[in-house]
Amino acid sequence: MKALLSTLALTFALSGILQAGPPVNEVCPVCGKNARLIFRSNAPSGDRVIFATAECKDKFDKSPGSYQVKKKSN
Repeated sequence: MKALLSTLALTFALSGILQAGPPVNEVCPVCGKNARLIFRSNAPSGDRVIFATAECKDKFDKSPGSYQVKKKSN
């Protein structure tokens, strides 16, 4: 039973990561510092956005229209 639950949890975690796609930015849209993959969210446009801190992510999630996400250059 534990093995089944572990497998299901891993499957759900991986499906969330794979569906989202890579982040579109390298700089946090809230504070301007280097963003980290651990703090991520989706913009209203559907793009994956990453942030420098959990506080920046929370601010963005409350008011995403207030921040401009600068997409990284390829």
